[in-house]
Amino acid sequence: MPSMSISDISIPGTNRQAPAVDPALESVIYWRVIEDDILVIHANTQGCTSRSDFDVSVSQYHDDVYTVSISREEIDRCAEDIPWGIQLGFGFEELGVPHGGQVIVLNPLDDRAWDWNPYAQRRQMAAR
Repeated sequence: MPSMSISDISIPGTNRQAPAVDPALESVIYWRVIEDDILVIHANTQGCTSRSDFDVSVSQYHDDVYTVSISREEIDRCAEDIPWGIQLGFGFEELGVPHGGQVIVLNPLDDRAWDWNPYAQRRQMAAR
């Protein structure tokens, strides 16, 4: 089965390509949207990571499509083994994403050994 990245498709209703993942950013375990207005990013941690350790950047990409990237500002110096990382929650309102907006996280996803389906694509556009 062929694999496809979100950057390989067009944004619905436009001739514009979806934004590409930025390989220069720190990988995240995965991300998702819950309750239609909360972005949850699972970031890597060794036991001493908190939400305040990250800088969040949001840019309007096209109409109601927004890109989100996180950058670690504080290094995690602990040594615990926390394979699922830490959940960082961000409300759409807090991010400046309006009602009906969509977000795309530009951080690359790391490939965990427990991914049972090698063809599963976790890159998705989430609507509010």
